[in-house]
Amino acid sequence: MTQRNTSPTIQNGQNRSSKKTSTTLPDVQTLSALTTEPFVDTHTHLHYTLERLPNTFGVETFQILKERYCPPNLEACINVLCDPLSFSSDEVFPGTYMDWKVMAETPFMYLSAGVHPHNAKDYNDYIEAQMCKILQHPKTVALGEIGLDYHYDNSPRDMQRQVFIRQIEQAKKLQKPLVIHTREAEEDTWDILTKHVPKDWKIHVHCFTDSPDFAKKLLDYFPNLYIGITGVVTYGSAKNTQEIVRSVVPLNRILLETDAPYMTPAKLNRNKRTNERVTVSHSGMIPFVAQKIAEITQKEIDVIMRAARDNTRSMYGI
Repeated sequence: MTQRNTSPTIQNGQNRSSKKTSTTLPDVQTLSALTTEPFVDTHTHLHYTLERLPNTFGVETFQILKERYCPPNLEACINVLCDPLSFSSDEVFPGTYMDWKVMAETPFMYLSAGVHPHNAKDYNDYIEAQMCKILQHPKTVALGEIGLDYHYDNSPRDMQRQVFIRQIEQAKKLQKPLVIHTREAEEDTWDILTKHVPKDWKIHVHCFTDSPDFAKKLLDYFPNLYIGITGVVTYGSAKNTQEIVRSVVPLNRILLETDAPYMTPAKLNRNKRTNERVTVSHSGMIPFVAQKIAEITQKEIDVIMRAARDNTRSMYGI
């Protein structure tokens, strides 16, 4: 997840901003044209997608978003809760799309829960207990995203490290796979993972943008570690991510993710002749991520899609 304003803009799931916006979304035919292979978005924040979409789209539930705007081969998504407010959302926003219980009841949606490094300063016993309540739900498949972010430093680094380790211990206690956020913190991330995580643990390093050398180091050490690739791979500036796809990560260790509502694939806004832009992403845009990986690796898109689907089963059991 990228940096966001964690103050919610809804009350009872209805009063989203009605400001005029240039936001548009690709039609289902565009998304369906690339591949018919079934897929899972392994890391998304669809509650923020609904929060950001203007009211004119009429998308008030996750099911409406899926039916109207996602291709039919979207099988499932893993919706990631990483803001401490989300852990009490069934009390703060009961019955709305921000309520984690509503998410868990959505047929195509699974959950992951963990405190993001941006929010490490807010971590305490109460937050941990609320998080663990969600982690014990049968549809919660992982703990995360957790880790270190030295780019923004929204929480002190020593606090980030302490909270990272504390949550790893909870994951081990609850036997949950880990979803890792690491940005510009390679040395400390490596030290903590290798000291505190069993070598055979299932790990998803989400939205990998660090160095190819670090990716190789992680892949070589942890046999059940997967690298998550988002729409960032479609950006001209994403040289590290593209090189990792080209020459570091094998197909059997790649996961596809959108990190929605962030990381909109670049192609969706290329050569636009109007002021409208796709400014909000969603799980149905995964085929554009796979298309770029296919281009870089000189493989068919369906090969990428099938490998990623198999890897999702291995990582998450879904």
